Amino acid sequence: MIFIVFLILSFSGAAQIKVTGTVKSNDGIPLLGVTIMEGGSMANGVTTDFDGNFSIELSGSNNELVVSYIGFVTQTIPISEGAAITVILEEDLEQLSEVVVVGYGSVKKSDLTGSVTSVEMDNIPSKPSNSIDGLLQGQVAGVQVVAASDTPGAGAVVRIRGGSSLRGGNDPLVVVDGFPIGYAGDLKQISPQDIASMEVLKDASAAAIYGSRGANGVIIITTKKGAKHSTEVTVSQQNTFTRFTSDLNLWRDPILMAELSNESRVNGGFTPIYIGARDANGVYYPSVGELKNGDWSYNTRWDDVVFRDPVSNNTNLAIRSQTDRTQFSLSTTYYTNEGVYIDDDYEKLNINLNVIHKIYDDKVTIGGNVIYSKGNRNDNGGLAYWRNPIFPVYLEGNPSNDYFLAGSQDYSNPIALTENRTNKNKFLDFIGSAFVEIQFIPTLKLKTQVNHKFGRSITDYYNPKKYTEDGTFNNGSGGVSNWESSETVAETFLTFNDTFKEKHSITAMAGFSYQGYEARTSDLKAYDFLNESLGNGNLAAGNPEKQSVANGLSETVMYSGLGRLNYSYEDKYLATFTVRTDGSSKFGANNQWAMFPSGALGWKLHKESFIENLNVFDEFKLRASYGISGNQGISPYLINSRYGQDQYYVNGRWQTTIGPGYVVGQDSQSGKKTWGGIPNPDLKWETTAQFNLGADIAFLNNRIKITADYYKKSTSDLLRERLLSPSSSYDKMWVNDGEIENQGVELTLDGAIVAKEDWGLDAMVIFSKNKNKVVSLGDALASGLNTDALTGFKYEFSGNQVEAFRSVPNILAIGQPINVFYGYKVDGIIQSEAEGLAAGLTGDLAQPGEFKYKDLNEDGVIDENDRAIIGNPNPDFIASFNLNARYKNFDFSLFFNSSIGQDVFNTKAFSEPSNTPLRWTQDNTTNNYPSLRDGRTIYMSDWFIEKGSFLRLQNLSVGYTIKDLQTAWLKKGRIFMNGTNLFTLTDFKGYDPELGGDGIYWGGYPKLRNWTLGVELTF
Repeated sequence: MIFIVFLILSFSGAAQIKVTGTVKSNDGIPLLGVTIMEGGSMANGVTTDFDGNFSIELSGSNNELVVSYIGFVTQTIPISEGAAITVILEEDLEQLSEVVVVGYGSVKKSDLTGSVTSVEMDNIPSKPSNSIDGLLQGQVAGVQVVAASDTPGAGAVVRIRGGSSLRGGNDPLVVVDGFPIGYAGDLKQISPQDIASMEVLKDASAAAIYGSRGANGVIIITTKKGAKHSTEVTVSQQNTFTRFTSDLNLWRDPILMAELSNESRVNGGFTPIYIGARDANGVYYPSVGELKNGDWSYNTRWDDVVFRDPVSNNTNLAIRSQTDRTQFSLSTTYYTNEGVYIDDDYEKLNINLNVIHKIYDDKVTIGGNVIYSKGNRNDNGGLAYWRNPIFPVYLEGNPSNDYFLAGSQDYSNPIALTENRTNKNKFLDFIGSAFVEIQFIPTLKLKTQVNHKFGRSITDYYNPKKYTEDGTFNNGSGGVSNWESSETVAETFLTFNDTFKEKHSITAMAGFSYQGYEARTSDLKAYDFLNESLGNGNLAAGNPEKQSVANGLSETVMYSGLGRLNYSYEDKYLATFTVRTDGSSKFGANNQWAMFPSGALGWKLHKESFIENLNVFDEFKLRASYGISGNQGISPYLINSRYGQDQYYVNGRWQTTIGPGYVVGQDSQSGKKTWGGIPNPDLKWETTAQFNLGADIAFLNNRIKITADYYKKSTSDLLRERLLSPSSSYDKMWVNDGEIENQGVELTLDGAIVAKEDWGLDAMVIFSKNKNKVVSLGDALASGLNTDALTGFKYEFSGNQVEAFRSVPNILAIGQPINVFYGYKVDGIIQSEAEGLAAGLTGDLAQPGEFKYKDLNEDGVIDENDRAIIGNPNPDFIASFNLNARYKNFDFSLFFNSSIGQDVFNTKAFSEPSNTPLRWTQDNTTNNYPSLRDGRTIYMSDWFIEKGSFLRLQNLSVGYTIKDLQTAWLKKGRIFMNGTNLFTLTDFKGYDPELGGDGIYWGGYPKLRNWTLGVELTF
């Protein structure tokens, strides 16, 4: 046997052919890491070294080499024994632009079977931004982005294909360079200038590889690496000037304000206040006559006192370099954001370092990424710009300029608050990643990556004894709140990639993941200060008997196993199978582990002869997928008995109680605290099953591209709080109960209308329609559901109470969209008492000038049985339009964004200076507005519902790029101007209808219009 083996090896060795050579790009640069495979073999291969050289021994049965490299056209090279060859690879421009990053790998876009959208970074507006998520608005079909607010440093609300959960979290997962850093909404650690590419994974097949963390979709961000075979230095400077998009709706005429105030109080049976006398608080209110004849000289423009014209700054410096072995990138961004309120400021410094290095003949690659972010926030928002204009800022004739206060309980003088109150926050974030990638053979590689994230936040606050309600009640109050968290994610996965017999292509990946999270909090409070000179800098100055100390610790762990198989036959028939198993410490022993599988199929019809012969389609691919994902977005320890503490202020001192349960909420009207903490050891994963059917079509030499998707996803075993019977001694308990459903269509039309050397015109239209529905809310009796008297559907109230109505506007109703509005219907205004009585109203509600509520059940009485669904805050569809044009070195872009069909509950529909003068009177018997009457009982009704559809010119940009500079040190320069929120077309009567969520409009101030001037230089 030994002799036979020796003979076989001898003959084999004698037949081997050794080939050496060099691989270069078409510009003569040696290429590192090019794969050289023996033709017809799947195991015999090598890669080029740093100088592009290779050496391979062939079996002799095949006399050709297959040379492949990502981003270049694959070549088959015939060889002869003893010859040294030089291979010149041509760049595959189409492939370079079509490679997309998916979870734990990358794939050509043409081979995608799931619903994945690549965001063109050139289309992202060039404006200073705290985070990238807000700039995603209108860029991806099926992704809804609503700005949380215009306050400095504010993030955005991001939803992919609607909300999948009621309480378990709906934010998409964000992955940066392979590190799942958290959820979308406030990505302040990542500067938009550092992003090279961004992919949005929408369906279950694409996102299932991230298991429970990808239940609401995934946003994958790849940061910029080293410049190709060179060193580049980029400097950019942007300054943004901010103004309101419309005038403020404030009282400019104090005479009319006083007249209407007196009228409202008289109608309500109260004594008018504008009569030239002092009120119960000792504040003098001039009479209407004094205001008319000028005897009262004050007419303060509080908006001029409170607001400013802010200027924000964004400075970025980046150095990027690449050699044959090493890629290096270092960037820093300094960002400041002034709010429209005086002294309302935000600043942040970001530093991003990325290094990748190849060792051991290119078979081992190591790398790391460090992101450091540090900032400050001085919160001075919410000042009373609506304050009564007859009030001055300071007391008249007071040499010390004491602030004017309308009584001892006036806590809204904005200058007094600005100069005496403290509310500051300092934050720090550190994100670090390190990886090693080993290429065992050309078809098999192993990658291990360890990630760590650390965050810290410190908030200092102090409310003085005077000017603030909390400080006055407590004789001064202050504190320090600390938050600190750390997260470690370690992942290892093995990837196999090969092609068999030139028809079968397989990519298989299997791996393991560990995630550990810890958060610590502490809150130190002091009251009853003897000395306020240091504020919260000396909490010991507070009364020791009233001091409060609280701290918390939260720890979670999750282990995961994951795998994916991509198969392609003849580059026409595609299949993807993914499975991930997650084990979370948030659930009990019987439910800790769950498996989330998915599968997808693709068919490239354009490669079939019956389609190819039509000579119409450059691409025609059908996709279908189905998968299941989980959600564990709840607090830990809900499976355990919880013990807590609470404090009560009784007989001049704080009393502390400790025992089972803890406070989970408080009723805004009664002040009653809601208690939870009862354990549920049977809690399990919330589960979302999603089906997706899509098509990718391109024609006219890929100048016109269409992507269409239909999806349906159903979330069951909802993680939510259920009401308990009073006998349990608790109010709420976490359970798995209920089901919601989302289904919709997405359409993207992308066209290169003109593509010439000097001219270019591109346009993109995005359309998304999502319809959600509450399918189940669990057992009606156990969940304490209400029954609608008219139709019998079951419902529960959802969200916050509006105090003016003493009711919650939104409900979750079985068979209805999420958060529909529930209340009474109004049939105009009562013109006579007889009309009011005939409508079933009594007392003050039946008087002329009151709302005429409809008696829906026709029982002759207006009561809660006459309520019905009166509106839907969910849009019928959202759409956007992008237009990009260029002429030589000039570029121009427009971006329109719209949301159509949603209703808005306008809490300010009859309390603004623009609408109260339209009230009903005996001389103005309008049927549109009620009379003015203090103390009126107002029902939640459709009179406050308005259409919230809008079309907004979201962004306009004009730029000029300086190219072909006759200098060795400056490669390129660009100057630009950018405008956002330029105008909005809408029938909504408030400042801005773009709300999202519950659809309740609370007022505020107009949306901000930003003008940005910028310059970018590349050296």
